[in-house]
Amino acid sequence: MKPLAEPGRFRIKQAAVEQLLDAARMKAAAWRETYPLPDEALDLIEAAATRTADYWQEQVRAGAYFWIVVDTANDSEIVGVSNAAVGRDLNAPTPLELTMIYLLDVAKGSGIADRLLEMTIGDAPAYLWVMEGNDRAVAFYRRHGFELDGERRDMGGALEGHTEVRMVRGL
Repeated sequence: MKPLAEPGRFRIKQAAVEQLLDAARMKAAAWRETYPLPDEALDLIEAAATRTADYWQEQVRAGAYFWIVVDTANDSEIVGVSNAAVGRDLNAPTPLELTMIYLLDVAKGSGIADRLLEMTIGDAPAYLWVMEGNDRAVAFYRRHGFELDGERRDMGGALEGHTEVRMVRGL
């Protein structure tokens, strides 16, 4: 069992535009740690980090907020990222979508994910998509009032052959 992180080790901050490339690289690293995907798929996700950061920077310039988690014990390395936005789905069950919340393994189990979710969406009604089979994430979201609603969608690109399931809170 991993020991709990020392109090205050992880801090949540609003991401500055210049931090988004590091946050996108951290997201790719979180995928590598979390999902048993072929190396080719994970390599493509890592290679897309610059494009991902460019997209996020456009969103920030349009008024979006991204939150990052930094590790104060490791030179303020970015170990988490989150974002919420107006729901992108035509059949969105709520106006707010949690578009992402990712943590590296070093921060998992520390309690910072609870705080990051609170910072990102508070207790607002929201929905999200999670890769089917990510039982740890499903359990985390259930603890925060989300439930699977039966909606599924196939993933494309490097993740073709995988499925996402939708979770909703506050209907």
